[in-house]
Amino acid sequence: MAHPLRNVARAALIGLTGGLVVSAFALVLAAFGNLNHECQFPETLECSFELENTAHIARLQSYSALGCALVGAGLILFLRRGK
Repeated sequence: MAHPLRNVARAALIGLTGGLVVSAFALVLAAFGNLNHECQFPETLECSFELENTAHIARLQSYSALGCALVGAGLILFLRRGK
């Protein structure tokens, strides 16, 4: 029988992995939502500023989703190796 502390650490890593994968999906959905932003008054300076900001935020969210997915995949491989 495995040590109880090892089982708790494994359960914590499984929870962390699940949270990272779910957050990656949420960030991808948020990034797609920001790409479809429409201005109330097109062809104004404020509109171009809003579109530029939402594009930068969407890019940051996509990079964050990629990072979460990569860390989650690494944890999945680590957990599979530990069996």
